[in-house]
Amino acid sequence: MDVKNSADTKTVQVNGISLAYAEWPGEHGPLICVPSITGHKGTFSALAEKLSPNYRVLSLDLRGRCDSDKPADGYGFAYHARDIFAFADVLKLENFILVGHSFGATTSVYTASLQPSRVRALVLMDGGADPKAETLRAMYPTIKKVAKVYATMDEYLAAQRSVVYHKPWTPALEHYLCDDMETHKDGSVQSKSSSSAISLDLDMHFLENVWFHLPYLKCPVLFLRPEEGLLGATGHVYTDPEATKLVGQLSDCEYDIVPGGNHYTFLLQDNPPVLPFVEKFLRRVAASSVGERSL
Repeated sequence: MDVKNSADTKTVQVNGISLAYAEWPGEHGPLICVPSITGHKGTFSALAEKLSPNYRVLSLDLRGRCDSDKPADGYGFAYHARDIFAFADVLKLENFILVGHSFGATTSVYTASLQPSRVRALVLMDGGADPKAETLRAMYPTIKKVAKVYATMDEYLAAQRSVVYHKPWTPALEHYLCDDMETHKDGSVQSKSSSSAISLDLDMHFLENVWFHLPYLKCPVLFLRPEEGLLGATGHVYTDPEATKLVGQLSDCEYDIVPGGNHYTFLLQDNPPVLPFVEKFLRRVAASSVGERSL
């Protein structure tokens, strides 16, 4: 279970596979960041660069994604939770704060409900419980595109620029998109992530009900919902009533609507709009921890 370092990525051996992660050093935390179903560790780069060196931030590639191994099986929330705890064990993290985006937020809820004593707080970014079945079914065409081969990186980026929810287009967003691509000998590019692995995770999503796990969360929770939908005024992953229902299941939860971005771009900007909300929440968690230790 040795930790290996490369130029941009570290890896740990857990549960028979290699998990890749990025790390930003910091005094407080640690924060373990869990990306969306098609996302990777670079989702949190812009946020982590702002939080460090005040906070130590560790951002994961889930199994099947980007620079992590892609086993043929072992998908679904239980396997990802097992990987997260094993990852924390290797790094000797007795407890930590989980920061999840979308599917990663739902994975974080599942994980925290299993071992509440290890998760000091949760930041849920437009995720945390099962969306509607029709929302899940609508994701399959997008997942299939993960396997698409583009003739050049320029062709790939041109295609991404045309995506309606990639607005605003920023250097942070472009870096995130490029970081998941590998270049073949002929100059063509393709995602490092496995579309079959992601499809298996989505298949398993229909067999889970994470709503049942919400009442077991006793730690402080921050739920962030973007003001903009994927289609501008519409296309939210959660409507406001759905988000209100979700946070209502939690004993200690703040709910904020974040202006200046959608489901993706409220994280993937050089100055992520989520930053002030996350910083304020982390200060509150830190103050609470100091108060508890003084009792």
